[in-house]
Amino acid sequence: MTNFLNRPKTLIVVPNDALGGAEQYLKMVARYYLDREYEVYVVFLKRKRHNGWEDLDHFQNLYLLYGAYDSELKGLTSFFGELRKLKRKKLRYIFTSHVHLTGVMGILRKIGLVKADFFVGRESTVIFDRFNGIKRQAFKSLYVFGYPQVDLLICQTDFMREQLIRVLPKSMNKIRIMVIPNPIDPDIVEKQSREEIDTSSFGNYIVSAGRLIHLKGYDLLIRAFSKLPDKSLKLVILGEGDERLVLEELVQKEKLEHRVIFMGLVDNVYPYFKNATACVVSSRIEGFPNVLLQMMSQNSKVISTLCAGGMEVIPGIFTCSTEDIAALYNTLDEALNTNTEDRRAMFDIFLKKRTIYNFIGTVEDILSD
Repeated sequence: MTNFLNRPKTLIVVPNDALGGAEQYLKMVARYYLDREYEVYVVFLKRKRHNGWEDLDHFQNLYLLYGAYDSELKGLTSFFGELRKLKRKKLRYIFTSHVHLTGVMGILRKIGLVKADFFVGRESTVIFDRFNGIKRQAFKSLYVFGYPQVDLLICQTDFMREQLIRVLPKSMNKIRIMVIPNPIDPDIVEKQSREEIDTSSFGNYIVSAGRLIHLKGYDLLIRAFSKLPDKSLKLVILGEGDERLVLEELVQKEKLEHRVIFMGLVDNVYPYFKNATACVVSSRIEGFPNVLLQMMSQNSKVISTLCAGGMEVIPGIFTCSTEDIAALYNTLDEALNTNTEDRRAMFDIFLKKRTIYNFIGTVEDILSD
């Protein structure tokens, strides 16, 4: 057992304790190092709100450090305070997965406010396809001034990497950029998929999950769903977000009030995926939708728009173009009417290569070169 006083230390920085795709990745990283008896410090810019990390509380070597405000900008004050304390500790790793935090941590490392043997950043979205104007310029500045301090920058797809190099060739040439596909934690999958939930009131249902925002394409999914001939089928949407009222109005307009169910945030998505007739990702654009891997672990009928690079080569899933209601409808209809029993084996083989253990092993091998 590692001596308590000499435990290696990992710092993970996140905006808040909600669990989007980037945060779920960082939580997997945290659990990996907790199991290996590292001291793991997770710093949140915002105050505690969602309890997304509380299931790790049983680890004695975990330190959850919350901000004092609901605003990320205000939260920087307490954030800097925590970093001053952590500066006295020798950090082995820093992990981030949000562009603004990777940039900020890079700048802080450059001026010596935070020190670590290795800084690992991960791109969580395709920034230059998502933002324009002032936001785009602000992100560019972070890439230029903060990112050169990253020892390894992980891109989820070749498309992500190529776009960064194309838009910022001078800055990106200073950085080691590697494409490492998103991981999944088989232990968490196995544990959470055993939970029993009552879905009898749904009958047969299609399920989707993620934040209720424009990029996730729920408006497209609702319209495509409305065209399906089986009117007993329901659509269950897991997640919360700014577009909930807009989507509820769309449901009323399409006269689907009794067939579309908004569940809000749920602690465990796996049983919903497991019991569904089919699982759907309808996003307009993604870095890579982590939820797709979760769906593939539980269900053999998985449909996705081609919202990220590399989607077309994933074996066994049904795909269609983005922002195309007719294409999404046709793909849903095809999946619902196809026998997919043979795809379970395809998915299992694919996911076995994408474990968090393989992921971190690859990261550490690259850093040790």
